[in-house]
Formats: sequence, structure tokens, C-alpha cells
Amino acid sequence: MHLIQVREIMRDAEVAYAIHPIVRKYLLTVKATTKALIACGVPRAANVAQITNAWI
Repeated sequence: MHLIQVREIMRDAEVAYAIHPIVRKYLLTVKATTKALIACGVPRAANVAQITNAWI
């Protein structure tokens, strides 16, 4: 695995950890989470949404 990929995975996990309480509180789906992250301009929003919803 390349160092760039590791950094991207770590960044995605950090964003997912930060938004997890909100996703859990409002019971957002992966689709709704992805849509919100795209609106906020988060890179790799689909990956972040999947990581976040995997914890619920």
C-alpha cells in the first residue's frame, strides 16, 4: 500500500470519527450522509459515509 493511500484512509477515518455523533443522533443513511458530505465539499465523501455508518 502506498503512503498516499494510507494518508487518505487515515483522513477519511478522522472525518468519519468527527461526524459519527451527528450521523448516529439523526440516524442518517449512507446515502444521506454522502449527500451532506458532498454538499460540504468533503473529498472521498462516499468512503467517509460508509466508514461512519459501519460504526452504527
